[in-house]
Amino acid sequence: MFNKALILSASAGAGHLRAADAVRKAFIELGAARQVQHIDALEYTNKLFRTWYSKTYIKLVNVAPDVLGWLYDQLNKPWRNERRRLALDKLNTRPFVKMLQQYQPDIAVCTHFLPAEIISWLKAKRRLGWPLHTAVVVLKLVAFVAGLAPGGYSFT
Repeated sequence: MFNKALILSASAGAGHLRAADAVRKAFIELGAARQVQHIDALEYTNKLFRTWYSKTYIKLVNVAPDVLGWLYDQLNKPWRNERRRLALDKLNTRPFVKMLQQYQPDIAVCTHFLPAEIISWLKAKRRLGWPLHTAVVVLKLVAFVAGLAPGGYSFT
């Protein structure tokens, strides 16, 4: 049994939130952790980034799904633009990183690639030591997220 489990999502579409809620409920029902908390990583970013990230995604889904599909195809190239994108994400997720370092869960389960990517980076820098598990919700992101999986991270 874990002492603290942290379930992380991003409010970029309802699927990630629903998956996180299902994981949270499973932890509780199975008695797998004493404390289980679900956090939307975007709540720990600045307002401009949060709005751009979530609202732009939803608008594209509803208004221009073909454009969104094209963007996924263009961006689904692991490691190609990694440094620039990660730099942007790191810049905008500083409060999220601080929360992670303060909360110190025994395990994290991510249903969106943003928190998984930040935790993977922190683990690579040896700034976090607990296990990370990622449940991929959007199948088109499998190759992208799989590129983040060096050294024994779990993807389901």
